[in-house]
Amino acid sequence: MYGCKLDDETGGTDGHSQFGYDGEDFISLDLKNTGWVAAKPEAEIIKQKWVGAEANYWKNYLERDCVNWIKKYVYYGKISLDRKVTHSGDSTDSSSPVVCHTTGFYPDKVKISWQKDGQDLHEDVEVGETLPNHNGTFQKRAELKVTPEEWKKNQFTCVVEHKSGDPIYMILTEKKIRTNMVAIPGIVAGLVVAALVLIAVVVGVVMVVKRRSGERRSKQHQ
Repeated sequence: MYGCKLDDETGGTDGHSQFGYDGEDFISLDLKNTGWVAAKPEAEIIKQKWVGAEANYWKNYLERDCVNWIKKYVYYGKISLDRKVTHSGDSTDSSSPVVCHTTGFYPDKVKISWQKDGQDLHEDVEVGETLPNHNGTFQKRAELKVTPEEWKKNQFTCVVEHKSGDPIYMILTEKKIRTNMVAIPGIVAGLVVAALVLIAVVVGVVMVVKRRSGERRSKQHQ
């Protein structure tokens, strides 16, 4: 088992590489001194063989390559975290559907649903396909057709469920509709182990009101 970590405040790094045998610790890397620590007498022979090139390889990987991967995926995560979805139009239009949009998640399996007063809704709900983002993550949306009169009288909630964390609940309110742009702070939803590099996955959820396509085209020609 091995991995690395980065302190984004101090810039400090650390890493570990350790091996076990029969359910017990066997040998581990001494990163500071570029050597190995044998947890069992039987590991001494391996410790001697791994001194030098093997220890240097792990030190370089954990302090350089592994940390660079962390920086890369944290950068990708911030792109999704800072993203906002905007729109223009009359949000009080009775025919304007409400769109719940989730983006920046990985892997691609996600469930988006709408609830009315705590009960799952199936009618007047259209769930889109899962689409890829440019950075290897995915996005998906669920559209709810509801009149302003109805959502003012009842509680409508968008629910996003992903294997990386607890469900995300977003309640539709008049205040959010009127702002024309609502952004839920990015949530670090989980960790993906790929090539033994920990990758932060960021999930952002936004809710917007979509104009009718005819009105949008008319607006573009003005």
